[in-house]
Amino acid sequence: MGSFSTPYLIGYNLACCAGWAMILSMALPSVVSALFTFSLSELSAALASVYGIDGVSKTLTIVQSAAMLEIAHAVFGLVRSPVQVTSMQVGSRIIALFAINNSPSAQVQFGAGLMILSWAFVEVPRYAFYMAALITGDATKKTPYPLFWLRYSLFAVLYPTGITGEMTCFLAAAKDPAFLAMLGEGKESIMYYFIMFFPAIYVPGSPSMVMNMVGNRKSAMKKRFARPVPPPRGLVWPEVTEKNGKKSRSSTPTAKGILAAAIGSVNKEMGDKTLNLKNWRFGYVKFLKALVNEQCKSEEACLTA
Repeated sequence: MGSFSTPYLIGYNLACCAGWAMILSMALPSVVSALFTFSLSELSAALASVYGIDGVSKTLTIVQSAAMLEIAHAVFGLVRSPVQVTSMQVGSRIIALFAINNSPSAQVQFGAGLMILSWAFVEVPRYAFYMAALITGDATKKTPYPLFWLRYSLFAVLYPTGITGEMTCFLAAAKDPAFLAMLGEGKESIMYYFIMFFPAIYVPGSPSMVMNMVGNRKSAMKKRFARPVPPPRGLVWPEVTEKNGKKSRSSTPTAKGILAAAIGSVNKEMGDKTLNLKNWRFGYVKFLKALVNEQCKSEEACLTA
């Protein structure tokens, strides 16, 4: 799995990073021009036009739909992301994408551009960071610091703006006759309550999502700048053992040896079985009981063991 997963994940992250970068390259020029007019109405109009820019909607649909693979990555253990959290994050994006793709009203309001640009500004450094982590083999200390900082800092601005954009798309779709008529005449209420369910859960859910990233940032920064562990001095226990090329400091060999020597002094066969026990964590209790039983057989056995 490892030999296949790393090249695959690098390719996946590269493709997604490139897709979001394309969206930025297409959408940013008009928004930046509007910014320099220092006119709120011009900026709002530029944001409202982002979805309609040639190539933006198609690229957005492809690259955001591809994110559903991240749920599969979590399910099959290709990444360590929690399945439930990943499903919720990707799922909310897919619903927002569904709303904007099927609501002409949602496509032409400022929140559409705000949502698309917020997503793109978050995802370009995120996917670049993941690529760097896969290539260097260490997401905490070996990734370039600018990428590391962007990955764990941009959310403070872009999560609120992205959530605001998503909310405006939901609300615009809820008032759009074309969107409400998707299931046919007389079923408008189904689509209305479906799409309005999401603003209702965004209100209590958004703060927890932001605070989760705050916690992730704090943890990542702590690990990034943690002082190296000082070398051991004096008496060190447990001793360092090596198995399959990996070093560890397990107390199992010492504990197993002590128990085996105690039982073996009165019952050699049982002592040998103790040494050969593989599942020590869950099997040692049996031999501990065996030691007590041997000690109870005679005063001599008790003193010997």
